[in-house]
Amino acid sequence: MMASYRKESVISNVTRTADEFPSIIAKLTTSSTIWESEDSIYPFSKVLRLRVLQIVCGISILVMGAVAAIEEKGKLTNLALGVPAGIMTVIAAGVSIHTSRGFGGYRVSKWSEGSVLRAIGPTPHTAAPLFVLWTAACSLHAALFVQSVLTINNRSLNRPNETKFQLAIVELILTSVTIGAVLEVLRVDLKHDPD
Repeated sequence: MMASYRKESVISNVTRTADEFPSIIAKLTTSSTIWESEDSIYPFSKVLRLRVLQIVCGISILVMGAVAAIEEKGKLTNLALGVPAGIMTVIAAGVSIHTSRGFGGYRVSKWSEGSVLRAIGPTPHTAAPLFVLWTAACSLHAALFVQSVLTINNRSLNRPNETKFQLAIVELILTSVTIGAVLEVLRVDLKHDPD
């Protein structure tokens, strides 16, 4: 009866690994180059969840902005700013996910060690479009935040319709959550070296 060479090779590799296991453990416990605490590990799953939250909020703001545009008879002003704000948020978050670490393998950073610019992206080629997209999205969200607050404050003065008031509250909440998620991702990227 012939012995299977495949089984023998697997068995020998397992045995070899098992024999080296104590030395591997010793290297891991004595090495100072391995992560010293859990805080030094980049929380990719948290950042990914925040990016998905940004996409969901962006889509929701887009829908609320479309309702506001209908309410304002097709004008993309005031609360209808949710349409461009939502579109920019979805695009910026999608591009951020696509270029983030963990997708496409490791890319060597072109920024100097410890540079704040490393939080934007590993290379200037990646960072420039992301910076433009997030600046536009955050600017639109800031304008939408102001418009929502003004709409809520003007309710008592000239009694606008109830739909605009409700849209303003929903857009204010969604904008606040989106900006909060952007700030949290930025905080994580500055705390943990994203590269």
